[in-house]
Amino acid sequence: MAYQTRGRDPLFDSSMQAVIEKRGRELFGFALIALGFLVGAMIISYSPEDPSFMAVTDVPVQNLLGRTGASIAAPLFMIIGWSSWLLALVLVGWGVRFIVHKGSDRALGRTVFIPIAVALSSIYASTLVPWDTWTHSYGLGGLFGDTVLGILLQIIPTSAALGIKIISLIMGLVIVCAAAFVLGFSMIELRVAGQFLLVGTILAYATLMRGLGQGTAGTVRFAQQVQQKRRQVTFTAGASGFLQAASRADPQLQSDNTEAQMQAQAEAEAEAQAQAQAQPFTQSLINRGSEPENLSFLSGFVKRTEPLIAPVAMPDQADM
Repeated sequence: MAYQTRGRDPLFDSSMQAVIEKRGRELFGFALIALGFLVGAMIISYSPEDPSFMAVTDVPVQNLLGRTGASIAAPLFMIIGWSSWLLALVLVGWGVRFIVHKGSDRALGRTVFIPIAVALSSIYASTLVPWDTWTHSYGLGGLFGDTVLGILLQIIPTSAALGIKIISLIMGLVIVCAAAFVLGFSMIELRVAGQFLLVGTILAYATLMRGLGQGTAGTVRFAQQVQQKRRQVTFTAGASGFLQAASRADPQLQSDNTEAQMQAQAEAEAEAQAQAQAQPFTQSLINRGSEPENLSFLSGFVKRTEPLIAPVAMPDQADM
């Protein structure tokens, strides 16, 4: 007995499936970013005095994730040290890629090399000098970094100090390449990032030089202005002293100088008073004529510079 089967129509069409897949990738990216921030908070708040399964103490937990975070951070720091930060960086980096849909298809082929990148960064961290607050017996790269660093120092036929510098330089370059690889960067993205950093560096340098140049020019102008004012004050003081000395020597010169100053002051006051009286009259004429033809007769009046009445020459007293 044969049964007829009929294919069922899909619940969602292709466009809706693509939208759902896209939103799912974005949601997964946000989850990775949140997990990366949690790992970063756990690492930055790590304290060797926190209670964990490796140390039983009555000290209150200082880790931001509580006892769970302290229990995870303690073995991480003991094994790989400060290279644990690479885990948080990888989580946040791939979370951003899933959100912006750039290179998320390379996640599986790149993330399998994360342990190698973490191991290399642990070796590099062991070449650094620990700071004063580092109270552990091992270095910044943990026990793994110290062990591999010791083996490499025995292989390199140089002194320990020179060997550490060489290994630190080589591992620093290797870590940059390894981090770029596990974060999913392609050659095109690296080229664009390099161009952006180069252009940004050039612009920052040009802005700095321009600011320094403007500051230097402003300082020079200020110094020139100060020097000019100082010369003017010195010249005025010297001329005033000379006039006072001459006035004391010649009383007639003193009286003439006083009369000249009084006459110049009277003329300045008369001119200022005339301008003050003429300004309201001119302003009222301008306000009264709102049309251009009403103001046409003012152009010649306002722009006239020669006096309307020719001055009459007064006979000199000597001629009389």
